[in-house]
Amino acid sequence: MRWTAADRPRHHTTRGSMRIRNRLFGLVWAFMAGGIACAAEPQDAARESQYPWTRFLAEAFPEGLDPERSRVPHTIRDPGPDTANYPNSPETLPRGAIYVETSPVFFTGALATIQPQTYNFEYLLRMGLSDRVEFRLFSSGFTWQAAGLGQGATTGVSPITFDTKIHFWEENRELFLPAVGFEAFIQTPWGSPAFNAGTQPGLMMLFRNTLFWGLTAEYNVGIAADSTQAGYVPIDVAQWAITKEITEDFQVFVHGFQNESALPRVSAQTVVGGGFVWFPSDRLSMFGNWGAGTDKSGPATTFQLGFAGSF
Repeated sequence: MRWTAADRPRHHTTRGSMRIRNRLFGLVWAFMAGGIACAAEPQDAARESQYPWTRFLAEAFPEGLDPERSRVPHTIRDPGPDTANYPNSPETLPRGAIYVETSPVFFTGALATIQPQTYNFEYLLRMGLSDRVEFRLFSSGFTWQAAGLGQGATTGVSPITFDTKIHFWEENRELFLPAVGFEAFIQTPWGSPAFNAGTQPGLMMLFRNTLFWGLTAEYNVGIAADSTQAGYVPIDVAQWAITKEITEDFQVFVHGFQNESALPRVSAQTVVGGGFVWFPSDRLSMFGNWGAGTDKSGPATTFQLGFAGSF
């Protein structure tokens, strides 16, 4: 007896179709589960970084904003050193990066009726906790103050300042919107008694714009504390710098501040000046600057020479 196509049993075909459907459902569920898992826990490339400290921070401070940045080799060029000029940039260090910025030479001329001339060996330690949050430790370090204002010459250690910086967003050149960051610091009384100015906080908004002719403008505005005979009073502060890259390794700038520099190291009314930054390698930079007061309350001059390294 011959079977026609319509008369042949179909149980084998049905079983085969069920197996195919089950496999398809399994694949679909696998892709969906994988997609949900990826959405819930994005892969952080920093956990596979070549730097052990970066891998530790990736576990301690998980962040999915820009995880690829943590894998880029650290360089002192981006971002550059903050202590090279008066303002601070809105950029932060990538997670795991460490900067050591120090100025063996920092000379400040006498501030009329405020303080005699001083010499400092300042330092700034910076560490990227995440790709957008930076922990900082600053001090004017070893300090010598000349005799004056009824006091003898004094040496000691300036107070420690705890600082943090947060990067909000990058620059939008088409709309001329600046890169923006935020900084908060608190100067402690932990130093030599002669230089104890009490606990002084400060809050700053940090901005950067790319201008014409290859110029870059950095500017900060904020509030800091000033000690007076009546106690501590809040003051408005502002700093600015305009930088021009001469070569890939050399930059020059003009800068200034009103009332106080970005870090609590120089206080006056209005100071302007200029300086340079040189990058002999991707891990080392050298810088110098000078400034002069434009009024009777400003210092006769300030001079700084320092270097910074990336680790």
